[in-house]
This record gives sequence, C-alpha cells and structure tokens, in this order.
Amino acid sequence: MNTWDLSIFYNNFDEWQKDLELFESKIEEFSKFKGHLHEFESFKNYILLEEEMIQVLYKVYPYAHLAADLNLKDGETGSKYQAVLLRLSKLNQATSFFSPEVISVGEKTILEFCTRDERLKPYTFPMQKLFKQQAHVLSDDNERLLSNFGPLSSVPTSLYNALSIGDRSDETVKLSDGSSVVINTSNYRSILPILKNADDRRLVFEAAFKRYKENKNAFANVYNLVLQNMAATYKSRGYKSALESRLEGNNIPLSVFHNLKDVAYENTAPVKRYIELRKKHLGLETYHTYDRFLQLTNAEIKYPYEDAKEMFFEAIKSYDPEFVKNEIAALDEGYVDVNPKDGKRTGAYSSGFYGYHPFILLNHDETLDSVFTLAHEAGHSAHTIFSNEAQPMAIADYTIFVAEIASTFNERVLADYILSKATTKEEKIAIIEKEIDGIMATFYRQTLFATYEFLANELVEKGIPVNEQQLSKIMIDLYKHYYDIDITKEDGKQYVWAYIPHLFHTPFYVYQYSTSYAASLKIYSDVKAGKKDAMANYIKMLKLGGSMYPVDEAKVGGADLTNKDTFLAVIDRFNGLIDQLEEILNS
Repeated sequence: MNTWDLSIFYNNFDEWQKDLELFESKIEEFSKFKGHLHEFESFKNYILLEEEMIQVLYKVYPYAHLAADLNLKDGETGSKYQAVLLRLSKLNQATSFFSPEVISVGEKTILEFCTRDERLKPYTFPMQKLFKQQAHVLSDDNERLLSNFGPLSSVPTSLYNALSIGDRSDETVKLSDGSSVVINTSNYRSILPILKNADDRRLVFEAAFKRYKENKNAFANVYNLVLQNMAATYKSRGYKSALESRLEGNNIPLSVFHNLKDVAYENTAPVKRYIELRKKHLGLETYHTYDRFLQLTNAEIKYPYEDAKEMFFEAIKSYDPEFVKNEIAALDEGYVDVNPKDGKRTGAYSSGFYGYHPFILLNHDETLDSVFTLAHEAGHSAHTIFSNEAQPMAIADYTIFVAEIASTFNERVLADYILSKATTKEEKIAIIEKEIDGIMATFYRQTLFATYEFLANELVEKGIPVNEQQLSKIMIDLYKHYYDIDITKEDGKQYVWAYIPHLFHTPFYVYQYSTSYAASLKIYSDVKAGKKDAMANYIKMLKLGGSMYPVDEAKVGGADLTNKDTFLAVIDRFNGLIDQLEEILNS
C-alpha cells in the first residue's frame, strides 16, 4: 500500500467532528486558572489540561492536515483543515494569559513547582526558556490583543496554496519531435533531464514558471503580508529584527546565520567552476538555471519505489541496530504516500505528532533524486521515533534547526553506498554529480534563499515599499553573484521567490538546511572514520527531542555550528568532489 492509512486517527470526518467539538468545548476551561497560577495545584492542573488538549489536537490536526494535502483542490477538506486552525487560534487566545502570569509569579517559584511533582518535571526546561524570553512576553492585555490576530497568520499560507496549486491549471507543451507533454510544478523537474533539445527545455521551464510570472503582483502582495506579519510581531515583542525574533527563542546566536551567509557568499568560485565544467561537458553555448537538471551521463536508470526503499535499507544495514530499526520503521506501509497525484501537495515532508507514527509525503518519480528524497524523509521520521520514545510529550518536539541533520545524514550514507557499488564510469559520475548537486542545492541554493529572506525583511525594516520589482531585483542580484547567470534572460525565473513555498509557509526555515548539512557532514565524517563514540553520540542527539537548545544538541552529536570552520569544511568537500568529477570526466 503506497498511500496513507489515516484510520489510525479516525475512520471518517464524522468521528473527527466529534473530537473537534470536544476540543472547542474545553477551551473555556482555561479561564478558571487565570489569576491562580501562583498556586501549585492550579499551575499543575493547568498543565494537565493543556496536555489533555494537545492529545486531542494531535488527532484532529493531522487527520485534516494530511487529508487536505492529498488534494489541495478539494475545498471541502481544506475547509476542515481551516476549522482546526481557527480552533487552535481560539485556544491561543484563551491561554494568552499564561506566559505573562507565570513570569509575574517568578522563576524561583515556578521551577520549584516543576521539581515538586513528577508530572511537572519535564516542564523545567520549557519554563527556563520562557523566563529567558521574558523581555519579549507582554502584559496579559497585550498578549490577548496579539492573540486576536492569530487567525491572520495562516492567511498567507492559504492564499499561497490557492495561487500556486489550488487554482493552477496544468500547461501542455508541444515538443520539437511533435509530441506533447503536460507540465506542472510536480513533474517538470523530472522531465527536463531527458530533453536534449534546448528549446524544449526552455518551453517546459517557461510552462512551469508561467503561473508565477502571470501572478507576480499577487504573489508579491502575499509575500508582503508574510513580511509585514513578521515585522508587526517582532516590533510588538521588542526584538530588533525579524531574524532575531526567529532565532532568539531557541538561543541560536545571530552569528550562526551570518557566518553561514557570509561563507557561502564569499566562496562562490567553486560554484562557477562547476557550472563551467558542466557547460563544457554538456556542450552548451549558454548555461541556463534549468540546465542544472541535465545529467553528465546518459545512464537513464529508473528506481521504482520498492527498489529505492530496499537500496536504502541495504545502505544502512551495517549501522547501529537501533538506528536501523527506526529507519526501517519510518517507511512502514500506511505511513508513506508515494506517488504524484493531481492536486496533491508538491515536494516531500515528514509529519510527526506525539503518540503516533510519523507520516511521509513523497512525489516519487523514479529518479535518483527521488531515492535520496526517500532517505531524507526517512531520516526525519526516524528522528521523530527516537525522540518520542525517549522523551515525554512536553519536550519531545525537536526544533527545525536540528531536524535536517538526521535527513542529510541519511543522504550521505546512501551516497557512499551507491558509490561503493558503482562499477562503471557512468555510475561513478552519476553519484559524484549527485553529491555535488546536493551541496549546490542544500548548502548554496538554500543559503541564497536565506540571504534573500534576510534582504527582503530589510526592505520592511528600512521602510522600502515591497513589490514584485523589489523582490525580483534581490533575486536577480543574488543569482548573478552566486552563479554568474542573468536570470532576466529566462522568462519567469526572476520570480523564483514565488516558487519557494518555505518563504511563505515557514519564514527563516531554509537556512537550517544549510546549517544542518554542515553539521551532518561533520557527524557523518566522524562516524565513517570510526571515531570513538561518534555513532553513539549521534543517536544520543536524536533522542534529545526538545530537551536542550538546538545548537547544544548539535554539539552533543559532534558538530559545533558556532565555528565558521564547520561551514568552510563544506567548501573544502565541494572542491574535492569537483576535482574527482573532473578527473573521471577527463579519463
């Protein structure tokens, strides 16, 4: 079965509706604790009620959310997902008094409450985090006022999904051989590599990006809403910038972001060297951004999902037995939706909720890329399994910052395995190219997008009007610097900012792909070299959940992301891989 079995939550939406109503009916119960959190029993009972509510939320939310992602064109299912978000917003409004009141009680008293009762001990670290952030927690009245704007936070996501997917019509492109192909944002990446004709590639690319060009002003206004929401929040809470507001809560030094941004920006020479190498061996007069999908070999190997899964299992079989067990469990039947479908959300993700097996969304197209995506998402789900088994609900949820370490670690394992099994020149080229492209996509490209977010937020901070011209200019300049490519010569590419859903859904997310790639490379290198306790420390990190600040968790795993050398090591590996590739190509 290559689709999700959501019956672990409910058999139908009628059952779901009963729990949604139960959830809503209990929201008002929180009001009785207001003004009494200085009393131990009231504090404890508030926490127990919150846990009870979260347990219900962890059923009603994923059932609607996952069902909606299977068909974003289904307005009825989408409305049920919105219904959950509205109840969640109502809960946030009803509990907005908690943080300011707890802070008014005082850290010493609250932490004493947490040590007094076994049920409350897991809340020690969350309470310490809260008190560390107390300068950004407002008065009860102001917290309640801000919470009233909660429903607006999901509007940009809904608008973006409607524009990019819900109202999208697929484009039909007539190729040079007379055949026609239907193009959408889910399949164009797998079609481009097989097109040898440059005009065909151009037409397919333009078809995929047509929606972003035609709706550039609408997308710009949606993104402006994202930026203005962030600005309103960081200003209201007393942060200096949107970036600081996104990092400080998890104690991530601003230097981590800026070190990453600066290392990538200052080391684009190997990127341009790689592009020139590709251009030469592909026989291209002009190199376009969509030519990155062209392969340097003619090996057209297909990887059906079951074969890809077995390949991944073979790659990890010599690792720690507990690690292997959880990676295999991550891909259990009923928890992976494999194939692309009309209306299905594009891309891939792992979605986990405490008390339930995590779910994986794929759009498997049988390419080598899709094999790596499988391993990537399995890493996320295995991380969730490790964390949920080791930690209580209060501190099981790990941060995005460490999430991508587990996924990209798996990619390194898979890459080395495939390369070790390669017997022909073509196979070796293919896997080295995949590794290089991984650094291009995960380290450089994601850092470019993170830099884009940083500069886009600066527009708002400086009071510069946000429109499609300003947003596109930032992207044009970055692509010229990183790749020495003028994207204005590719019809639609300057609107690539509208193509990246993370910018709209989860601001300041993408830089963590790059930090995690650097961390996982360090951890994997130590494991591969047989460094004492390297694998044990990595598993220890996977089990930490949210019990520590994420930079400290990465250090437990063996990676120091406060050190610029951790990022510079990625550049060294990149140059070494290009050397290898050039040698094989010229042999």
